[in-house]
Amino acid sequence: MSSSESADSRLINGHPSAVLGVVLISYLMIVLDISIVVTGLPEMRDDLGFTSVGLSWVQNIYTLFFGGFLLLAARAGDLLGRKRMLLVGLWIFTLSSLAIGLAQTPYWLIIARGIQGIGAAILAPSVLALISTTFPEGPERTRALAYYSMVAGGGARFCLKSHKCYAISVH
Repeated sequence: MSSSESADSRLINGHPSAVLGVVLISYLMIVLDISIVVTGLPEMRDDLGFTSVGLSWVQNIYTLFFGGFLLLAARAGDLLGRKRMLLVGLWIFTLSSLAIGLAQTPYWLIIARGIQGIGAAILAPSVLALISTTFPEGPERTRALAYYSMVAGGGARFCLKSHKCYAISVH
């Protein structure tokens, strides 16, 4: 057992419910962010003066960086520890979200979205890995994965069906 695995084991053996809460909130951040950005694109276009092509890059850069760094981030979690990578991903994601909120130009927003994609790429595999290593196979893991799926579906539904994220992103 590597030192990163033993550190994760100490985290996991302490409070599985707390681990589940943290990872589900982390995953909800990713899901809500995608929905908020999609619903907020018209506001971004109007406020920052995006062109149609530039506006497409708000989603494209995030997707490219997310997909491009996903495998690397998952392997880093194996080598450096899942908890550590979860925390790094949360910091990158949160700070880049702040930068996006403060963006004054399209370029600033697009660069921050790329960095946010890297943070999400670190978060996503860390979340699933921590669920898989925290909960033993059987009913406990099944329940944890059901909550994970519920967060994904519920977060997307919250934003896309009720347009509440649009209200949040505008105000």
